[in-house]
Amino acid sequence: MSLPQRIVLVVYCLLLVYCCLWIPFHVQTYRQGVGSTGYYRMGYAWLWIGPDRYATPDVTLIVLRLVAATALSSAAFLLAGIRTKAAVTRRPDPPRTKVPS
Repeated sequence: MSLPQRIVLVVYCLLLVYCCLWIPFHVQTYRQGVGSTGYYRMGYAWLWIGPDRYATPDVTLIVLRLVAATALSSAAFLLAGIRTKAAVTRRPDPPRTKVPS
């Protein structure tokens, strides 16, 4: 693994931690006799604080952020690997004797 790939890996790990701690919240809306009628977004907040007592984490948006971060970091990791020449350690082939014909 080359140095640019390691840098991308460290940035990806930091991005995952950020996506798991700074999360979006939403509040379900209910109507009498109908039940759940949808939700509205409350915004982002730290995981341990939360914006409101009734707010819950928006799991679909969290998953979307994680998938986007993974896709972006995977592309950067592959590009970092293409740009650097890989060191190949290979033993030289033993000399072959010529067979008289």
